[in-house]
Amino acid sequence: MKVTLKQFFTLGDGRVSTDIDDIYAMLNYIFDDNLMTHQLPTAMRKIVEVNPDWFSKEVDVIDEIKRTNNTDDFNELMTIIDNSFPTYTVELGKIDYKIGFFSGLENLGADVK
Repeated sequence: MKVTLKQFFTLGDGRVSTDIDDIYAMLNYIFDDNLMTHQLPTAMRKIVEVNPDWFSKEVDVIDEIKRTNNTDDFNELMTIIDNSFPTYTVELGKIDYKIGFFSGLENLGADVK
């Protein structure tokens, strides 16, 4: 699955840069699953933990954009990506890991007595 650098930014940086439908599509592709909202943070953490080559390579691209432009400001980065990298695409890979249905719900209601 190919996505734009702006779409990938959500995975690589952690700040939401695209529509939620894009996030679901990317994570469902990567994990070959049909994830629910409460599973998304677990999926994001798992990508960072596994850090496959296809992921780390593109995170390096984002980090280089930040370094070269001396900014970590979200709006500035989105403008730079829109203007300088509009056709840059990222080929997502797969991660062989099953996100458990209850992942993300473990502490739900923990403060309720």
